[in-house]
Amino acid sequence: MESLQVRLRLVSPDKEFNNPETGNTVVGKEILKQMKTNNVWKIDHVGRYAGLQFDGQEFKFREGEVTTIPATVANHLRRASAIVVGSDKLNGPMLPFLEVVDTFEMTEPQKAATTPTTCPICGVDQKTFPALTRHLGQERKKHPELFVEDKTDWAGPQGGTLDETEE
Repeated sequence: MESLQVRLRLVSPDKEFNNPETGNTVVGKEILKQMKTNNVWKIDHVGRYAGLQFDGQEFKFREGEVTTIPATVANHLRRASAIVVGSDKLNGPMLPFLEVVDTFEMTEPQKAATTPTTCPICGVDQKTFPALTRHLGQERKKHPELFVEDKTDWAGPQGGTLDETEE
């Protein structure tokens, strides 16, 4: 069992790849366009996807989605996703249409996603807004220095009385 995991997604349209041989820059948008030209896209009941196979299993990559897979499989899929981009079909740059978002160890604790009901002080999800309100009331008693409020000068910098026009 491999513990190193990789998050893969389709290349973003604004990502740039430099070709050191020609000095040209290829943008991710061109790669996605070439995928349509090469008929890489497939369609199922959910929508269009780019499918790649590894060890008899098909992996579906959709725009805007991130897929988490083991590092060995990710390396093979990324290698298999290479396509020739541009008008030169023989000597054009060969670029993968998958990009690595990040890598992580399964054994390492991951940063939990924060929800609207997560306490900003301790980071524990309280599940409901009333529970969060009660929890923040308890935190205010424990840590009053975090809840210091500045006094607001409602009169403004001019001073203190109201004119007849403001009444």
